[in-house]
Amino acid sequence: MELERTKVLLIEDNPREASALWEVLKEAAGSSFSMEFSDQLNGGLERLGEGGVDIVLLSISSEKGLETFMRVKEHAGKVPVLVLSNKDEEKVAVEAVRNGAHDYLMKAGMDTRSLVQSMRHALELKKTEEALKDATSRLEAATSRLETLANIDALTEVLNRIGLERALQSEFNRAQRQGWNLVAVMIDCDDFDRINASLGHAVGDVVLKEISGRLRDTVRPTDHIARIGGDEFLLLLPDTRLAEGMLVAEKIRLAVAESPLRLAAETIRVTASLGVLALPYEFCSIEEVLSLARLAVRESKMLGKNRVSSGEKHKSALDNSDREALSELTERLRRGDCFRAVSMPILTLKDEGVMGYEILSRGPAGAFEMPDDLFRVSCEYNLLTIVDLRCLKTCLAACVDPKFNQDARFHVNLFPSTIIDTPIDRLLTLFPGNRKKNNYCIEISEQQFIGDPAYLRDHVAALKENGILVAIDDVGFGRSSLESLIILEPDIVKIDRKYVSGIAAEPAKARLLRRLVKVVNALGAELIAEGIEEREELELLLDIGIELGQGWYWGKPA
Repeated sequence: MELERTKVLLIEDNPREASALWEVLKEAAGSSFSMEFSDQLNGGLERLGEGGVDIVLLSISSEKGLETFMRVKEHAGKVPVLVLSNKDEEKVAVEAVRNGAHDYLMKAGMDTRSLVQSMRHALELKKTEEALKDATSRLEAATSRLETLANIDALTEVLNRIGLERALQSEFNRAQRQGWNLVAVMIDCDDFDRINASLGHAVGDVVLKEISGRLRDTVRPTDHIARIGGDEFLLLLPDTRLAEGMLVAEKIRLAVAESPLRLAAETIRVTASLGVLALPYEFCSIEEVLSLARLAVRESKMLGKNRVSSGEKHKSALDNSDREALSELTERLRRGDCFRAVSMPILTLKDEGVMGYEILSRGPAGAFEMPDDLFRVSCEYNLLTIVDLRCLKTCLAACVDPKFNQDARFHVNLFPSTIIDTPIDRLLTLFPGNRKKNNYCIEISEQQFIGDPAYLRDHVAALKENGILVAIDDVGFGRSSLESLIILEPDIVKIDRKYVSGIAAEPAKARLLRRLVKVVNALGAELIAEGIEEREELELLLDIGIELGQGWYWGKPA
């Protein structure tokens, strides 16, 4: 079987030089190359237009040499072009290479070996470029598919939680720029567990796919549909007023409920409870949106299910204990005006000079003013993340008060769950943009850790990389405390007040503290004692080697 030979086209308009080049080419041809010759540029361009040429050898002159090359390159397309020139045209040849020629050769002294070597190199380079382009194309396609898989729920083919987070960020930014309203609608299928329990999860999956299809048929192409998990869906409706969102939600309710789902042996009637929320401009994370939307869904459930609510009428449907808890919190959460900040100084114990402040949050006046009560009811009603973030915003806003020395360090508190739920880049936007490095510290209470604290490691590292100090608060003497310090490598360790209070009268506490100081010093962290109430405690802490502290000895938070 005869091997296919490489087809070479020589374009040379000087007969004498063409003859000399032809001899070299014939000698180079052998069994690997098939030679064609054109003594006219137009003839060469016409031959290129016919196709079937693997490489072009173009002889150029100083006069219009670059223009000639550009015309050949345009007609050659992906076919490599080698430029042949005399000594006088070397500058033109170099310019041609800069504009896309694969190489150039000097006619004087050109031999068969150098010509063949250059042609083969150009052909290999062409193959490599094509292979690279193909690999790049396949990589981009694979990346696109992975991106889709990362953002799309595999069962229902709507957005998943990650995809919703990205859509929310995009629409939130657009709403701020354009002054648009952004509405969220949560759909929670009624008694869906009954379907899974009686008919199996496979049937439940079919029902979820049917519901997602009905959602797609009801909303606009510009709206975003996401499955949050289980039988919960969330819609984002850009450029939509609350009243319009209520109408859309009612259309969705009817679309879900009006036509029973017919399976092989069963007819299933599915209904949904919907909650509608006009999103505030200051929200930070998807958890805030979900928390507020679930309040509205809760109202729909309490009013009998299969209905649409905006959460404004929940008080009439709740019992007395629920009304007391939520009337002071959820309504004011919607307005975002129920929090205030107080501060407690952090001092250098040696001279009792102020080196920083811990900014603490307080809830609405009344039963839920103190943090323990506020966060307890927040957990009960699935509002912890939104309350924690609103408290953080309040505390950070207080930090810029002129009464504080702005060169001091400011400490604020966050729950571990909030740090996990909120993307770090979004969390950082809440801090002042002109902040100095290590001017702010986030305190995370060790008492709020759930199991192995390793789940916080990457988040803590990201905060530290962005110039935010991290403190482990309420540290004691158990094995879990040591584990937290080793895994999270905090910048600051704050000793739980119960190990400080009364230390002057309890030698055992003092011995434990001395050991803790050695451990923290070995880890390279700063140590702060909390709960100092007596002068004797301050002096003993100094003797132990603790240099920083805070407590009621200098006054209550104000």
